[in-house]
Amino acid sequence: MNALLVDDELLARKRIRRLLADHGDVTIVAECNSGRTALEAVRTHRVDLMLLDVQMSGMDGFGVLRSLLPDEAPLVIFVTAFDSHAIRAFEVAAIDYLVKPVRAERLSAALDRARAVLESRESAAVGKRLQRMLVEFGGDAAIPPVEPTIVRGADRIEVQDGEKVMFLATSDVHWIEADGPLVRIHSARGEFRLRETLAHMETSLNPRQFVRIHRSFIVNIGRVSELQPWFGGDAILILSGGQKLKVSRTYRAQLKERLNAI
Repeated sequence: MNALLVDDELLARKRIRRLLADHGDVTIVAECNSGRTALEAVRTHRVDLMLLDVQMSGMDGFGVLRSLLPDEAPLVIFVTAFDSHAIRAFEVAAIDYLVKPVRAERLSAALDRARAVLESRESAAVGKRLQRMLVEFGGDAAIPPVEPTIVRGADRIEVQDGEKVMFLATSDVHWIEADGPLVRIHSARGEFRLRETLAHMETSLNPRQFVRIHRSFIVNIGRVSELQPWFGGDAILILSGGQKLKVSRTYRAQLKERLNAI
């Protein structure tokens, strides 16, 4: 099994990593300290099993699951400080749950359940049950695509700010990142979430102003300050505000070409 560890506590991840070392059929493909990095890891690696902390700062464990489409969700074992009574409602959808501090015998039992589900090819059905659970116990399931909110070459984007509708100038946008079935817009006027796909944003924005640098990022070319080489053909892009974004080698040549054209 390819496993993903998601917990914002380093000591908790270290403990689970040490316990998993006794299970030769489990490979840890990534460790994440936040919900947002977990989403990217699920889409970057082939993940069979996610050991997911329920309570994290920022996007919590349930926020991660709400942001995944049913066919993206791996098997999930919750890791939580809750007792068994508090977590019982979620057992119908999760493979298992582990109460901190995680004990070796409980982890072994949870892994056995995960192996049984994978061997019976029922993991897709479990993912769908997870989505239903999130609806039943509060919070939306994965948000389906909606009608486009921008048209190609538009110089402004309609966004929601509380109960108000704002029109955000594209010149104020610094970068845009995938956030599950949504996108998160980072701008001079703050951050906004939009029910859009990154692919549609890419085709809608002015190609002279914006460029895709990663499966998860689009940047405003005018905000680019520096491009640094990285390992494996990747690169690090530094924006004028000091933010650092990864450039995958798939998009690196396209980015350099666009920068040279400025």
